[in-house]
Amino acid sequence: MSDSRIRIRALAHGGDGVGNLVEGEGPTWFVPGALPDEVVDAQEVRAAKRFVHGRLVEIVERSPHRVEPPCPYAATCGGCQWQHVDPLKQPEFKARIVADQLRSVSTGVRVGFAGPAEGYRRRARVHYRRSESGFSLGFHAERSREVVDVSRCLVLDPALDVAVQRLRTVAGLLPSSGEILGLSDGKQAILGLPKVKPEPEILEALRAVLDDTLVGIEVRGGRQQGHVGKRVLDVDGTALWPAVRLGSFSFGQANAAGNKSLVDHVVKQADAGGLKILELYAGSGNFTRALARTAQRVWASDTDHDAIRKLQGLAKSHELPINAKRQSATNLLPKLAESKSTYDVIVLDPPRTGLGKEGMAAACRVATQRIIYVSCDPATLARDLAVATSRGFDVVDLTVFDLMPMTSHVEVVATLRARSAE
Repeated sequence: MSDSRIRIRALAHGGDGVGNLVEGEGPTWFVPGALPDEVVDAQEVRAAKRFVHGRLVEIVERSPHRVEPPCPYAATCGGCQWQHVDPLKQPEFKARIVADQLRSVSTGVRVGFAGPAEGYRRRARVHYRRSESGFSLGFHAERSREVVDVSRCLVLDPALDVAVQRLRTVAGLLPSSGEILGLSDGKQAILGLPKVKPEPEILEALRAVLDDTLVGIEVRGGRQQGHVGKRVLDVDGTALWPAVRLGSFSFGQANAAGNKSLVDHVVKQADAGGLKILELYAGSGNFTRALARTAQRVWASDTDHDAIRKLQGLAKSHELPINAKRQSATNLLPKLAESKSTYDVIVLDPPRTGLGKEGMAAACRVATQRIIYVSCDPATLARDLAVATSRGFDVVDLTVFDLMPMTSHVEVVATLRARSAE
């Protein structure tokens, strides 16, 4: 199959280069690894009527923002898709992607945080596989389930990287394949092993690998759980708000400095002083603890039983005005809307699937002043914001947080204001 010469004009959500044939007309091409303003030769991998997904063959005209990847595994490992992009340029590229996705609801996007591109990642999911050729510990290859063996990862927090590597010494006791969930506070790390039963032999071996850096390992297999050392770490505490208690199986942002900036921004946009706040997808209280400093009360919900239990403990120990319950946002919002219950501000941080059209419509009936929407997926955010703008809200701020440099992942905070509150 012959190659096609493509001029790249932009980056798509997900990080692929987007372009068209240099000569002649044809469908839009998506080329992983290509950058805006480059001309590349690409080979067709998959085609539809209007789109072609291609493979980068050669760079004919090189972008000034292309760099040599600092990681020796960049050519094979799929953990970081943007090792070839100048780290100083990555936040701007992400802001452009978000602006393109949300062009129907807003015209301005700004960057709220951009930090170091190496050694920042304090939370990660690492894979392992044991075969006749040996034990591989690292990340999946791009668009593959193959595990690329990585002896040192440049983006991981050093403590977490050391902790993960220590599990090589017990590789023979682990299943033939699986994953490791890791969390670091910058000095110490804890790990989680799903689908590993807490059998005495395994727990004894895991206890033997603990040291001053790897301070705890939790295993969960079937309905059984067990641990050695610490199960949780206290992270992200400041002079203004208490730390959040997280386990290796808990959700938490991967970038400590970026998360502080994110929380600061959400608190500022919520402007919660003396107000009734409804927080959805609250987790263990990343935003809740900060909102509760000034709010009249925060009603927080999440479906994760363990996270809500931790949040309830935090509220009690620090005497914060938080009412935390295990509830589904998609079930709660319609009930609140039907009963005409209202809150001054809604803060939500849903998973990649977003809140959904029905949930967003209900949120617009419940919130009387503002909605602060934290999203990790610009496409589903665009869908939900379109609902909000058709139901009495305006997007007054869009801020991008580059919490995962060297990848195409981006966090976006959208602030919506009710027209009736103006």
